[in-house]
Amino acid sequence: MAAKPLVLRISFRAGLMSNNKSVLIVSQDISINSLSPALYVVAMPIGQWGDLSPRAIEVLSQVDVILAEDTRVSGQILKSVGVLTRMVSFNSHSEVGKAGKVIESLERGNSLALISDAGTPTISDPGRFVVSRVIECGYSVIPVPGPCALTAALSVSGFPVTPSHFFGFLASKSSTRDQELDVALAFAGTLIFYEAPHRIVDLGKRLDTKAVGRSVLFARELTKTHEQLIRITAGNCENWFIDNPDRIRGEFVVVLGPSKTKRSTCELATDQLLNMLSRELPPSKAAALTSEITGIPKRTLYRQLTGKSEA
Repeated sequence: MAAKPLVLRISFRAGLMSNNKSVLIVSQDISINSLSPALYVVAMPIGQWGDLSPRAIEVLSQVDVILAEDTRVSGQILKSVGVLTRMVSFNSHSEVGKAGKVIESLERGNSLALISDAGTPTISDPGRFVVSRVIECGYSVIPVPGPCALTAALSVSGFPVTPSHFFGFLASKSSTRDQELDVALAFAGTLIFYEAPHRIVDLGKRLDTKAVGRSVLFARELTKTHEQLIRITAGNCENWFIDNPDRIRGEFVVVLGPSKTKRSTCELATDQLLNMLSRELPPSKAAALTSEITGIPKRTLYRQLTGKSEA
């Protein structure tokens, strides 16, 4: 492993001579970067720049390279706290291709930081692949915790934290989106989703249909100027947004409270089986096979799947 290079730090400050003329005073500090070769996963602010922790600033100042989802966005924040470390663009499109370079850098004895535009990397953001590769190659991955929209929203939801399940962003394609939501709703406990403004009404509409009666928190623009926590009951979600289009702005964390109706494990397994079969088969055939396996009447399952009786 290559040795860490000596780092020459030169600082400038203004001073006054006896004749009150200002002069530039230069001081030097020769030291060794103390960070061991590792990938530091550093959480960034999700809105308030002041949420960037002192430890995060220290690590970002000391690493050799910062892998940034968007160097322009992160550069503004880092410049405001005096972090001048070299940044390299590292996003979902380049992660796989650049992972090898990250390993080579670690082999040379360098330390690197991974950051996203906002929040904690790998939480619905790039980074999972490179973290996995670094671990496989025997190098350390060190968390530098901080802001995360997921935990921020869950902490103010008032819903049980255990069990809770995070599903990130649902697919944009309607049929896949429906299937993913069905899978999520089969889990007991609190459910958490991320959603973009152009799809938030659609998610609200689906919750109105599939999760009617359950409590919902729409956490909008967390920690930002227009932060809003909307507490509502599924069945009223779509109308709440449609009544005021200004509400359809910003990024959302959607927290769905537990179902108030307890369901048996057998019921949940039946739902999962029915939904899985319906992805590959016509509704009638999926209902027939599920009925054969579970003993539940086919007409009941068909009605559950389609919302209408079989002809």
